[in-house]
Amino acid sequence: MRMEELTWPEFEKLKGSVDTVILPVGSVEAHGRHLPLGTDTFAPLEIAKRVEERLQELGFGVLVAPPVWYGHTFVLNAYPGTVNVGGGAFMAYVREIMREFAVEGFRRIVLLNGHGGNYSPLVLAAEEVAQEFPETEVWLVNWWLDFREDILSVCSSQGHAGEDETSVMLAIRPGLVRMEEARGRKRRSKVRVIKRDVGRELFPDGVNDDPSGATAEKGEAILSVVSEKIARLIAGENDGT
Repeated sequence: MRMEELTWPEFEKLKGSVDTVILPVGSVEAHGRHLPLGTDTFAPLEIAKRVEERLQELGFGVLVAPPVWYGHTFVLNAYPGTVNVGGGAFMAYVREIMREFAVEGFRRIVLLNGHGGNYSPLVLAAEEVAQEFPETEVWLVNWWLDFREDILSVCSSQGHAGEDETSVMLAIRPGLVRMEEARGRKRRSKVRVIKRDVGRELFPDGVNDDPSGATAEKGEAILSVVSEKIARLIAGENDGT
């Protein structure tokens, strides 16, 4: 069920049979010259849709909430089109959204995160909600990180605007991908350097990987395995892989 499509009486009735809500969280930021600014939200939205469909097949109900489009993206703020929300403000905003779901009676909130910069603020927000609402648990699912081994069985590498993300976008929004502009390479730093505009060093042109090998077929394979595993985890059917 998509929350924004329900009336309030329908929502009230749904709460009686559904205890889990999925909240997609992303960002609006540069993803090379070849991917749209909304990549980090498009991906978790699509995964949430597939997870809901798979859970229905498993006989499990879930509510999919409207996404949080803007995130904490200090590093990529060096590039035009990136909208960076300060970590404290972002944490507080997501915390209040989760508080409302806890007050409504949902016992499990799944933060389906699509952006690395969101990680620390989301952990802090989840801890505050868990402390205030002991009957509610928060799951933080970083789709590209938590299922890294599965993704690397499909792609040769991973990275920001890289082969994995580009493949996923080719599968779900191919009209927004400019493969003729898809180029880059992996950059690493031995320590975490925090300074203004560091993104231009770590993410030249907004990329940190080689996206040239991306295909829609690889993207479909990634989406399939990730959504299947998330659905089974929510339904309590962990296959141990």
